[in-house]
Amino acid sequence: MADTKEYDVIVVGSGAGGATVARETALRGRRVLLLERGGRFGWLGNTLTVAMSLQRFGMVQSREGYSVTFGDTYGGLSLLSAGCAVPPPQAVFGPCGIDLSSEAAEAAREMRVQVLPDELIGRANLRLLEAAVDAGYGWRRMENFIDPERCVPDCGDCMLGCRRGAKFTARQFGDEAAAAGADVLLHTTVREVIVEGGRVAGVRGSRLGVPASFRGGTVVLSGGVSNVHILRRAGIERAGRGFCCDWLQFVGGIVPGISTARANPMTVGTLEHYEADGIALLPVFPNWSMFAVVAFFTGLRHLLKIPRFWSYSGIMVKVRDETAGELYRGTSFSKPVTERDRKRLDKGVGIIRSILKKAGARDDSIVALKPSGAHPSATCRIGDVVDVNLETEIRGLYCCDASVFPSSLGLPVVWTAVSLGKRLAAHLDRRLGGVTRSGARSR
Repeated sequence: MADTKEYDVIVVGSGAGGATVARETALRGRRVLLLERGGRFGWLGNTLTVAMSLQRFGMVQSREGYSVTFGDTYGGLSLLSAGCAVPPPQAVFGPCGIDLSSEAAEAAREMRVQVLPDELIGRANLRLLEAAVDAGYGWRRMENFIDPERCVPDCGDCMLGCRRGAKFTARQFGDEAAAAGADVLLHTTVREVIVEGGRVAGVRGSRLGVPASFRGGTVVLSGGVSNVHILRRAGIERAGRGFCCDWLQFVGGIVPGISTARANPMTVGTLEHYEADGIALLPVFPNWSMFAVVAFFTGLRHLLKIPRFWSYSGIMVKVRDETAGELYRGTSFSKPVTERDRKRLDKGVGIIRSILKKAGARDDSIVALKPSGAHPSATCRIGDVVDVNLETEIRGLYCCDASVFPSSLGLPVVWTAVSLGKRLAAHLDRRLGGVTRSGARSR
């Protein structure tokens, strides 16, 4: 199938970065096509949501035996985010000469970034906050992109897909792109870009299993790790040589009188160790099914803890991991936990242990699960695969998602990806210039 329509911008992938580019360019009156490999799974707030939203149902491991999550649904991994809002860190983008402060401020208004009221933060999280402060740490209430008028106390389903529509996800921006005139096609896999005379001219792949191609003079790859395979087919072999995944480790303990099993995640925490050590600490623990999967890969001693799962309170350490490893064909990849990564994780686990014990957990109840990766990123890094405008060496071919991060974020990524999408959309508007689809001048 060949689409004879000519688009101004083709966006491949509907995660936070891609959906933002599609929305912003459509609102500017451009002819936009948004393509997504996955579908729109609508049964949210349960374990099946997670399985249907991830590649190979979340059972993807590195050659070293560590799990890393890869999204495969309309809205990408934003669907399964905890809703914690952290702005783009200057430590990551400043060295590249990129300032995202204005885009981040605009995104914050549209995503409704705010601190939740205490009744939505919940008693368990407030207890951990109090224990952390008593232990000498600078914990605070964290910002979230959650609408308090739709959120309910003690739900805790953020990472299972919010069925109430309280949490911002990239689906919101994808739908707004469609409302502004963009064509949105799901179940469409892009395998390669069409290059003519040194510049991009469209994409090829399949839709619902039928070969398909689409024409457009600007293509934005926002499909996460699939960007790498598309770029390599276009001759950009260095894509995917080294990447990051924000190694994290869940630590749980039985604190008398509370459990975070139903608490809204990451509503309190601290970034006080981020600048010096690349460490973030936030209360969150896997749900029972995720816990069972992690325990299965970790060993018998953790499997025996499943019956007491609902008694646990959990805190996560997330670190800025080193750029290492490589993506291979399909879902095969290598990603080691380096010595520096391990030291950062161990430091975070030690801090969490002290907080849980201060809250009243017995030392023998505390369990640290195996490290896993949350955010595949830095596969198409700024300054290596793309320039500061996110353009590759092929004119008109861009990347815009976590793949362009110059290094590990070690933080929740949605706010940063949206900010990058806004910045790229403004750049594309300047480059395209001229008359928009409606006949009005672009702003």
